[in-house]
Amino acid sequence: MRVIIIIPLLFLLVSVNSCGEKNDKDKPTVENTGDKVKENGQQTEGEVNKKPVEDKKKVDSSNDLGMTPGLPPDYPEDVPQPPGGKVLGSLNSSEGTVVTFESTESIPAIVDYYKSKLKDAGYELSEGGEMLITDQGGLIGWKKGEKEVSLMLGRDTEKGISSVVVTYN
Repeated sequence: MRVIIIIPLLFLLVSVNSCGEKNDKDKPTVENTGDKVKENGQQTEGEVNKKPVEDKKKVDSSNDLGMTPGLPPDYPEDVPQPPGGKVLGSLNSSEGTVVTFESTESIPAIVDYYKSKLKDAGYELSEGGEMLITDQGGLIGWKKGEKEVSLMLGRDTEKGISSVVVTYN
């Protein structure tokens, strides 16, 4: 059941992570040309002193998904951050705390790193914990007593960036 919930979350986070880049050509512009006003390149009648249109966005401590920037204060000390990675943010879900990272490392390198580090920290692969790991992504889980940690991985080959989503409870 956990896999059914986690996999769509991975794809959502990967797609949102790669979205949001805006082209300046999509931004509304206003140019004064004497008694005429050009809006987005179209000549229209208008006020001579019309001011440029600006995007006004509310700045707060979370993004559209409700993610909080940075590493959460309760991030487990025995769970490493991915090599070559940076934290994008975290959120709480019914499955536990979800932390999203980006890494320049390949998926196999990240998986090998986590297998080694989590084994050294006393974690064991969960039953059915390694699911279809490829160069493009996958899902893997560990258990240590009552603690569970899972990774969802995805690779953007065009950007050369791996998305790593660590879920823990």
